[in-house]
Amino acid sequence: MAPGSGRPPITACAGPSGWVNQAGAPEPSPLPAAARGRVVLLGEEHDRAADHGWELAALRYFAQVRPGVVLGLEMFPRSRQYALDGWISGMESEQSFLLQSDWAHVWGFDPDLYLPIFRFARDHHMAMLALNVDGSLVHQVAHQGWAQVPVAAREGVGDPAPPDPAYRAMLEQEMAAHAGPHMKALQIAHFIDAQLLWDRAMAEAIARQHAAEPGRLIVAMMGEGHLEHRSGVPHQLAALGLPDAAVLLPSAESCGAAAHE
Repeated sequence: MAPGSGRPPITACAGPSGWVNQAGAPEPSPLPAAARGRVVLLGEEHDRAADHGWELAALRYFAQVRPGVVLGLEMFPRSRQYALDGWISGMESEQSFLLQSDWAHVWGFDPDLYLPIFRFARDHHMAMLALNVDGSLVHQVAHQGWAQVPVAAREGVGDPAPPDPAYRAMLEQEMAAHAGPHMKALQIAHFIDAQLLWDRAMAEAIARQHAAEPGRLIVAMMGEGHLEHRSGVPHQLAALGLPDAAVLLPSAESCGAAAHE
């Protein structure tokens, strides 16, 4: 099933050998079908350089066939949107941009992994959209739970849609793996709340952008854990009326050599 029709399967880049679907079967590039949709979600391992090369190749393709692409980025909280706007307008040097966006604190991964993408967006006057919330809010929810955070402190984020059972089970297993077998049920519940906040915040930013400019394609980049099996952000987008986002993930092999321009 092609992205944009119903609930498309997750599709993965198989590097130079091409694309495979969720079942591992080869298929033609899904990029043309994805480009005809409303939202494309590109997954990544944040510290894997090949993933960023693959993302840039996909972004270059989308920019060619859909002028006016909006680039959504998990890497920036919405409180730093002004830094993205300044960067695109040409008012900031790279060093100033990294300082203004507080990159070292809000993200921390090697900026050289991301700067080619940011340069491409700037060179093509592509709007960049901060999708995330401040880390302090995520940490607060992880310690106290979503219900204990006053509405005024939620950065405008609404109540997340309940997770599907498989996603909840995956998050519980992830928490247990990190914290050990003695983790209390309430702590696990708060951890799930924090993950749902993260997913919902990004989905709401995407949905809000689409409502403001429905004719523009939104290409959003984020960690693949927010996308796998259409849980996380795709699930929250569906609850917000955008069930047809295309989800594209890189394989564990090098995808940087797979040019789709």
